Amino acid sequence: MTRALPAAEAKAPSPSPAPEIAVILAVFRPDPAQLEAQVASLAGQILRPSLLVAVIADLESGPLMAQTAARHGLRCEIVTPDRGMDAPRAFAAGLAAALPLTAPGSLIAFSDQDDTWHPARLSRGAALLADPAVSLVHSNARVVDNAGKVLHPSLFALERRLPAPGLRDLLYRNTVTGMTMLFRRELAELSLPFPGQAGVHFYHDLWLALLATATGRVVRIDEPLVDYRQHAGNAVGAVSRRRDWRLPRPSRKALHHWARRKATSYALARYLARCVQARVSEAVIGAQLGPDRADTSALRPYLRRRGLGLPHLADSLRLLLTGHADLARIAASQFIITAGRLAWSLREALGPGLLAALSAFDTRLYGLSPGIAPPEIDSAGNAVIRELALAPPPPPARRARPAATFIDARKQPSWTPRFDAPESAIVLLVPTLNPTEAFAGIATAIDIGIGLAARGHRIRMIATDLPMANPAASRAFVEGRAAGAHPGAAASITLHCGVTGDSCGRDGPKISQHRGDVFLATAWWTAHVAQSLIRTHALHHAQFHYLIQDYEPHFYAWGTTCADAEASYGMDYRPIFNTTLLRDHFAGLGLCAPDALAFRPSIEISRYASGHRAPSAAPRRLALYGRPEVERNMFPMAIEALERFTTAEHLGPDDVELLSVGLTHEPVEFSTGARLTSLGKLPWEAYPEFLLGVDLGLSLMYSPHPSHPPIEMAASGVRVVTNRFGGKDLSRLSPAIISAEPTPEALAAALCRAWVAPPVTRAMREIDLSPLGLAMPTLIDRLSADLHPLLNRRASAA
Repeated sequence: MTRALPAAEAKAPSPSPAPEIAVILAVFRPDPAQLEAQVASLAGQILRPSLLVAVIADLESGPLMAQTAARHGLRCEIVTPDRGMDAPRAFAAGLAAALPLTAPGSLIAFSDQDDTWHPARLSRGAALLADPAVSLVHSNARVVDNAGKVLHPSLFALERRLPAPGLRDLLYRNTVTGMTMLFRRELAELSLPFPGQAGVHFYHDLWLALLATATGRVVRIDEPLVDYRQHAGNAVGAVSRRRDWRLPRPSRKALHHWARRKATSYALARYLARCVQARVSEAVIGAQLGPDRADTSALRPYLRRRGLGLPHLADSLRLLLTGHADLARIAASQFIITAGRLAWSLREALGPGLLAALSAFDTRLYGLSPGIAPPEIDSAGNAVIRELALAPPPPPARRARPAATFIDARKQPSWTPRFDAPESAIVLLVPTLNPTEAFAGIATAIDIGIGLAARGHRIRMIATDLPMANPAASRAFVEGRAAGAHPGAAASITLHCGVTGDSCGRDGPKISQHRGDVFLATAWWTAHVAQSLIRTHALHHAQFHYLIQDYEPHFYAWGTTCADAEASYGMDYRPIFNTTLLRDHFAGLGLCAPDALAFRPSIEISRYASGHRAPSAAPRRLALYGRPEVERNMFPMAIEALERFTTAEHLGPDDVELLSVGLTHEPVEFSTGARLTSLGKLPWEAYPEFLLGVDLGLSLMYSPHPSHPPIEMAASGVRVVTNRFGGKDLSRLSPAIISAEPTPEALAAALCRAWVAPPVTRAMREIDLSPLGLAMPTLIDRLSADLHPLLNRRASAA
């Protein structure tokens, strides 16, 4: 539990030797003057830090940082990661670098690059940490503008923070700011590694605050000891909480979107609660932490598999009575989601109505014998007499279903353009901008948008299908992808929610656009959206651009959806194909010119080809790209091919270890006793290391588009079997790839050849992807050159 101290009480309990203090500073394209001021404030501390660990998150500012620290006489350790980092990962890397350089009993502080510390920032915190029961100290802060002018004297008051939050309160909303924190080295050890996340969904300060609250006391100093600089480049920024009570609009669709957004917040809280519980339990089991130091009882509502979430409802009432209506709303929403989770699970367990399901089953039985239904029986057990025994039963009264519910809503825009934008832009239509839902195809589209922004275009990214669950996380996701190759590009990109609902924020059902906008569609239904907007509003450009990443009609059975997808290829557009293989397939169908734009897969071959492979050992390891839910990955055929292969080669569990990566599924046992174990989706960072320990691979894709795994496996030195499709033959890229016809017999025979083939050579691992299309930068250059005249001509006319 956090204990709040007034300024007069927050003093040293007794004199003691000054502890060593390490400061972790994340550096990302800093303003030199602001960095100078911050480092000067570090050097000017009453209790001067003994070490400054600077993590160069932008990969470029190391020299500037080293020079600035040297001018102020600070010992500085420069940490430059292999790749650009967001704030949470940068601070995690800083902690990992600081631990070997600091002694037990040392203290650690986080620092932003553009704030300034008051001289007593460290000394006041260190004095309170002399109490061994205190794990973490944090303070208030003044909010200042870019020039240092005070905007608000108290960050606590501005954000109406709880003075003494518990674990659940922190999961409703974090109240501990990283740049005001000072904590023990032991807490840093406990915190590493940080829980994983796709994009940025939680920050380092929340994770540290949760662990500190679960394992000790957190003390709050009410006096501002930091000037927190508020400007357009803040990763998060201070937010006023005085007008944060919004109810969802009274419509079924709006309520659905509200529930989805709240469920996203609940999922994050539940995830972090389980991570805290697991981390604390590991520390207790490993004797890193005494059992008396751990109290995670407040997390029980998140840890229970069943429960109505009544503690959240009690929290809501408590917070409402203490004047925190915004936090009460969050707690209430978590109660609703918890109760709804249980209700939904019960409904799923019972199916679509137990009586209706039983009745449907009985109808099938009677259809088998005697072929007609028996007389109806009422609830009292009496026969229901009809005037005409042979007359069919009257149809039950049913409410008519609106015709609109039969129409695929994805094909029509859910928003109305508000034509008040000052200049035209490229409008990128993507199904979602949520980081956890932005898989390879959507990420590729976003990368193209970022590349066009870097070349001087204004980009409007619109989520057409799903509301942005966390706009800040979506923004951080886009900025993170832009940070490496295209720093500064994000400033020309705006994100919009094109789905009607409360979660869409200020855009609501209207989005600011320009009649000279050029659309870039990224899926067949977004092509329908683009065409609808162009025709409905008589936009200047009748033709849109279309990013085609597979032959999408084949994703569906023959029918309406298949026809809708195929109809998108008859619209007026300029295509951009993901690989020449896909382009050639379309050209063969007469759907495009043979020289249409096509780009190669964005596979970093060196990331896989540079790894060192150890000699193979028994049992040899075979990896399957296993995704049972994705039809085009042909999981059943892969299993049949493996059954034939293991039988033909007499391979049992002592001979081959079968592993499946992709989507989690149940184990599969073969007739020889060999067993396929599913590892699910591997972390991106661990994937190359995993492949270096694989001998054989099996990766299928029944599509003209080449999937990435066969190429990544071959570059890693894996002898991999895949299937042909029309003109697609990946064996042309490397002898390490064996392409076979998509039949179980042919695939099994290819696996047998791969089993006895010699190891993959270094030359085979160096794969040239140029036959598959233009490099992404070249593609974007060509696309930019095509778009500039369209946008500039309309801008000139306006």
